[in-house]
Amino acid sequence: MHFIWYNPDLNEYKYGNVAAFNLDIETANNPRAYTVLMEFDKDSKEMAYKIIEQLNIANTQSIVRLAS
Repeated sequence: MHFIWYNPDLNEYKYGNVAAFNLDIETANNPRAYTVLMEFDKDSKEMAYKIIEQLNIANTQSIVRLAS
C-alpha cells in the first residue's frame, strides 16, 4: 500500500509506503494534522510524483497570493 499525504510540518505533499507515512507521523509536531489524499494498491511513483508536483505548485501559489 502506498499513499500521497500532506505533511504540514514541511508544508508539502509526499508519497511513500505505509512505513514512510508512519515515520512521518512518529516525528510529527501534530500527527492529527496529517492528511492522506490518495491510496494506491501498488507502487505508482511516476503518477504519484506528477500529482505531488502539481499539488506542491498549487500550494505554493496559494501561499504567495495570501501573502500579497
